[in-house]
Amino acid sequence: MSLSRLIARLIMVPVGLAFAILAASIFLSFAVLAMEPTQVGDPVLENVFTIFSGFALAGIFGSAVFYPTILGLIIAELFSLRGLWLYLICGLGIAMLATRAPGEPMDQIAIGLDIRALASGLVGGFVYWLIAGRGAGIVKRTLDNKPKSL
Repeated sequence: MSLSRLIARLIMVPVGLAFAILAASIFLSFAVLAMEPTQVGDPVLENVFTIFSGFALAGIFGSAVFYPTILGLIIAELFSLRGLWLYLICGLGIAMLATRAPGEPMDQIAIGLDIRALASGLVGGFVYWLIAGRGAGIVKRTLDNKPKSL
């Protein structure tokens, strides 16, 4: 393990996490806007409002999913897990954890919001994988320590 690799991972993981939360929040804002269009009538104003509400959602969801996300990222970094599917599944699980409350009644609106929240979890997992997940692991892989494919 080199010091430069450790410093690079210490920079890339928080940057990737911040962009993933931001991308998922903005995606969720646009998805909710598409669910029930506003009565503004000006598409530019609607898009600007949606992006700003996405930044607000990023703060709310970022604090709600911080600890489960950090736990998953630590496991991925320690075991050098780089597969896209892992990050997509973690994004789905974290989105479901953040949006579903036990005992919440299910109606059409709740189902529609859950589907959009799960899709935003996929977006967040994909963005994190693009930025930091593809190079996960403190130890750089060589042919000797590369895991066997499934």
